[in-house]
Amino acid sequence: MDRSFAQVTNTGSKISVKDAQEILAHHNKVRKKVGSPALIWSTKLAAYAQSWADHLANENNCEIEHRAVCGEDGKTYGENIFWGSSETSFKPIDASLSWYSEIKKYTYAKLNGSNWHNTGHYTQMVWKNTKEMGVGVAVCPNGAIIIVANYYPAGNYMGQYPY
Repeated sequence: MDRSFAQVTNTGSKISVKDAQEILAHHNKVRKKVGSPALIWSTKLAAYAQSWADHLANENNCEIEHRAVCGEDGKTYGENIFWGSSETSFKPIDASLSWYSEIKKYTYAKLNGSNWHNTGHYTQMVWKNTKEMGVGVAVCPNGAIIIVANYYPAGNYMGQYPY
């Protein structure tokens, strides 16, 4: 069930309530800057993100890759993934800050094959039609961290503006 954080005691994944609040607040802060509506936390999306984070950390040798098909029940989800080495202590907010840093490379334009590659994490964060997000966190056997965020509805449609 998706609820405001005042009512959430279980995030739906291994992310703590505090870290989930922080990453959601950061997303909503950057979305507000461009006029996109605030996101709500989805425990269902968080569980979905957690399953992929666990897969990448434990079954995929800590190698990052997006799902071939991202979504369930006929829905399409957006997906951002972050990997941090074990040499630095990373938190979920670091993933959000990293994705947001792509704004430096983004010039407001419709998405296309040449501008999406370097800015797709950022544009998914601020995609105007996206309403929900959830995050999963996993630690690799070597100590590296993987953070997966899933979004519904998905963004990053070629030929469209993100906001």
